Amino acid sequence: MKKLLTTVWRIALSSIIACGSLFLFFFLFSKLFVPAFFASIVVFALSMWLSGRRYAVPDIYDFEMDKQDRAYVKQSLREAHRKLKNIRRLQFRIRSITIWQKTSHLYKVARRIFNIVEEQPYRFHSARTFFSSYLDSTIAILEKYTFLLSQPVRNAEMMVALKKTEAMLDDIIAALEEELMQVLSDDVLNLNVEIETMKKSLGTRPQYTITASKQEEHKDEIKR
Repeated sequence: MKKLLTTVWRIALSSIIACGSLFLFFFLFSKLFVPAFFASIVVFALSMWLSGRRYAVPDIYDFEMDKQDRAYVKQSLREAHRKLKNIRRLQFRIRSITIWQKTSHLYKVARRIFNIVEEQPYRFHSARTFFSSYLDSTIAILEKYTFLLSQPVRNAEMMVALKKTEAMLDDIIAALEEELMQVLSDDVLNLNVEIETMKKSLGTRPQYTITASKQEEHKDEIKR
C-alpha cells in the first residue's frame, strides 16, 4: 500500500513539473508545440527517475543480503508471481464448489506468503520450501485434476485418483498454512516477548490504587 501511494505521488509530482515545463518550453521554442511537448516528456521521465531514487522504499534488513541474494530473491518472486497466476487460472476451470473453496483458500494463503516476502525480502529464507516446491506441486496437481475432471468418461480408477487429489489439497493447504506461520514466527515471538514484558511491568506496579478504592468503600460504610 505504501509503495502504491508513493508511486501515485511520484506520478502526480512529475506531471505537475512536466506541465510547468511545457509552458516554459513552449515560449523557449518560439511557441512551437511539438518540440515543447517532447521536451516536457523528457522532463517527466527524468522527474520520475529522480523521484524514484528519492522516495525508494528500502528493503527492511536488506543490509543482511548481498547483491547475489537479492537477485535470487527477485528472480524467485517473479517466478512465484507467474505460478500464482497459473493457480488462479486453473481455479476457474474447477466446477466443484468444494474444490473451488479449497483452491481459493490455498491461493489466499499462498498470495499472503508472496506479499510478505515481496515487502520484506529478508523473510525469504523462512519460505524457501514454498518457492522451490509447494507452488510447483500445487500446479502439477491442479493441472492433472482439471484435466481428468474435463474428460467425458470416467472409470473407477479415475474416480479414486480424483478423490485422492481432493484429499491432497487439504494436505497442501495445511503445509502452506504452516509455511505462513513459519514466515510470521519472528512476529509471533516478538509479540510474546512484548506481552511478557507488559505482564512483568503491570505486576510491579504499586497497589495504591486498589488501597485507595478500599479506603473510599470504608468511608462510605461509615457514612451509612
